[in-house]
Amino acid sequence: MKRFLPLVWIGAAALAGCGSHEIAEGPKPPPAAKEWATADPDDLKYEAKEIPGGFEILDDEGRVISRIRSALPVIERWALVKNGEQIIVRSSGLEGPAKIQLFDCRSAICRATVTPDQVIDGRPAWAASFAEPRL
Repeated sequence: MKRFLPLVWIGAAALAGCGSHEIAEGPKPPPAAKEWATADPDDLKYEAKEIPGGFEILDDEGRVISRIRSALPVIERWALVKNGEQIIVRSSGLEGPAKIQLFDCRSAICRATVTPDQVIDGRPAWAASFAEPRL
């Protein structure tokens, strides 16, 4: 048995890929990009007003320029980003997973949709702050 033990160590070192005692860390989530931080209220290009099942996007004079409908009826959280040019919406229904959507404020086009469990290691960056923390 004593002869077998050093072979196990050599085999383990070969499988590990290096003989170093350094521990490689896994991928870290990227810091949230500045562009995806919540917009400063003084720098907003547009304003959002919550309505049932979505939002009305208003210009600086208070005129409605677009209406956004979320994927699910209950709005949980939302934030204007990129100086108010885009809006991130987290919505849910009575059952099932929530949806996180990225909309263009001017055109009301949905640019991307993910569920919270699809946000892994802080990616996609725009949805990272709207996902549930993993335990």
